[in-house]
Amino acid sequence: MKKHTPRRLVALLAAIGATLTVGTAQALEVGGLEIHGYGHQMYLKTTANKFLAADRDGSFRDNILALVLSAGIAERTKLWAQLASVNGESMSAHYFYIDHAVNDDLNVRLGKVLLPIGFYNEIIDARFLQRSGVLPMLYQPATDLVDEAYGGAGVSYGKSLGAGRLTVDGYGGQIVEHASAASGKQKSLVGGRLQYRTPIEGLRVMLSGASKRQQENGATGDVAKKSTLLSLEYRRDHWELKSEIGQIRRSGLGTDQTTRVSYVQAGYDFSDTWSAFVRNDSLQAPGYSASDPATYQKSLGLGVTYKLNSGVSLRVEHHFNKGYGMAVLTDETAAGQGKEKWQMLGASVNFIF
Repeated sequence: MKKHTPRRLVALLAAIGATLTVGTAQALEVGGLEIHGYGHQMYLKTTANKFLAADRDGSFRDNILALVLSAGIAERTKLWAQLASVNGESMSAHYFYIDHAVNDDLNVRLGKVLLPIGFYNEIIDARFLQRSGVLPMLYQPATDLVDEAYGGAGVSYGKSLGAGRLTVDGYGGQIVEHASAASGKQKSLVGGRLQYRTPIEGLRVMLSGASKRQQENGATGDVAKKSTLLSLEYRRDHWELKSEIGQIRRSGLGTDQTTRVSYVQAGYDFSDTWSAFVRNDSLQAPGYSASDPATYQKSLGLGVTYKLNSGVSLRVEHHFNKGYGMAVLTDETAAGQGKEKWQMLGASVNFIF
């Protein structure tokens, strides 16, 4: 039977095509409302194992179109919201919150807010701003380490500390999971992030942590989850070096389960238009065993990006994998049924305005 392209995906591709034809797009302003946007369309193909909706036949499933809206509703108060279509699905609100500046150092946020964890979570879908279209395994929803957003209240406080600057984020409420990882009723969440931009130019250090409790499908009682994430970044001239390591520990499932994940990434800008990256990812899933490739995954990724202009980029990347633990966590490849050594090719167009 012939497969037909979903209408929403056709509309998304049309929007991307329109962006390519007009060159660098500008933010739209309607009265006091400011509208920005971003998106991407990615093609993925693997040599074995199904992962991120891709297999040996290839897939155009990975795409997003997002509109970011902001409006000043008082002198120090602003409304932020994002509407997004992910993987060709209907538009929905990914976040919406009130941001009130108490003073120059302290902000309070109320509503549904993107979770302040690590380097990428608040710009997780804006692939134009990232080196790779394939997210580090640490940020894949199936690890359960990084959630999409929280519903509740948060504060952000920043202050100069010596020759550097310290920023403290704290929040509480309930988790809003990625749709692909939703697993049960959310009960409570508290967490925070410390970020220090050191006196050494280009060097920053970040520590994130969260504790949440939820009722998971199939569990007889509450499941408690505690996650920690350490992040390091150094930028100098044309170089960008990043490394993050994190773990999440789950209790209340009969036996405690721990997932550990990390990556090291180096990026280099050859010019204003050409850049490249190399990244090494590592995952140890619950029940990790060095002799069982279904419980781990190591990946070496290489890629190059070409910017057509300040709003549109093209990217090609290739990932060499050993183990398929991440594909097992996403429920796309069954344990014992995957191939230990496999590769994945990705190509994407990314835009922002």
